[in-house]
Amino acid sequence: MADGIPILPDDMIQNILERLPVKSLMRFQCVCRQWRILFKTQYFITNHLHHSNHQNPCLLLQRYGIDNPSNFYCLDSEMQVSELQKPPLLNSLKRGEIIGSSNGLLCVEINKHDPYYHLLLVWNPAIREVRRVPETKFHEDYRNYLIGFGFCPITNDYKIVITYSSGLYADLSAVKVYSLSTGAWREVELRLNDTVRLNSRSVTVNGVMFWLVLKRFEEYTENRIVSFDLEAEEFTVITIPELQPIKLTVYEEKLVIFSENKNSEHSAIDMWVMEEGVGASGERWGWTKKYTSSPNPCLLNPTCFLNLTTIWRNEIVFCPPGEEESTVLLNPTTGEMKKFAISKCDYGYCRSNYAESLVRVEE
Repeated sequence: MADGIPILPDDMIQNILERLPVKSLMRFQCVCRQWRILFKTQYFITNHLHHSNHQNPCLLLQRYGIDNPSNFYCLDSEMQVSELQKPPLLNSLKRGEIIGSSNGLLCVEINKHDPYYHLLLVWNPAIREVRRVPETKFHEDYRNYLIGFGFCPITNDYKIVITYSSGLYADLSAVKVYSLSTGAWREVELRLNDTVRLNSRSVTVNGVMFWLVLKRFEEYTENRIVSFDLEAEEFTVITIPELQPIKLTVYEEKLVIFSENKNSEHSAIDMWVMEEGVGASGERWGWTKKYTSSPNPCLLNPTCFLNLTTIWRNEIVFCPPGEEESTVLLNPTTGEMKKFAISKCDYGYCRSNYAESLVRVEE
């Protein structure tokens, strides 16, 4: 008590503030200088992000077309869709595509007429900050590339990784890495004992980026994935079980592979989780099959597998083609399936999970 007025302890006030939406915290910067400084400390940013990830993780949606500006939306736990407020730099650009999401930051690629330059942005929609990444040019022989975005907890840094090959079915040839902390690109030496052909969007788990490996024509399957340690900046080829992988994603901070279940009479999927520890042949990683779906009419169309997008709020998200209400949630625990009324023709595709944060991107 101070002069008869009850006063909350500072640690209790901070505990309350950490649970508030970013929009409220932006307004509360005007309350006092102490709060304005507090909201920029790494300790507060980290704690706020922890609560944001657990309280209301959103599902990113994207609407885009050849002649229309890109629009980005998020679906919240109440199944309400809201548009992400873009800063002026993004409003003036067209045909952007979300490359990845990490700790409230989005990496967006802007399509350009020059195929040899990359125009990339790192954007925090919640605090409306955006950084234009310096353009980087690649050699004309490299006709095919994949872009990944992820967070390295060891160095507290965000990195963009571009992998290059000379064609769609060519082996990995070169790699460039952009660091948000240094604001610069660097070419990374490609040290691999074997040649690989990457064939998927990347997924980042605990500071390691992963890709599926493209099946070779002379072999029926390629039971490997490729990882890239964002701290050491080194590649590793990892053996996976003999399966037909169709998607990489993240579940409970672990890498997940979804695969087509060939033993089922009808369409079904298996969910494999990578566990750290000694595998059957002495590898660093082991694999556990956590779930096999029940046959379901939604999965009878084989192309549905290609539209399995992510895991959101512990449910598997599908965007089956050719349906008016195209987004489907599958609960792997109960086997329950449900649709929600967001048409793919209106909102494009579900991209990834997203949670608001106070992480800064401006230099």
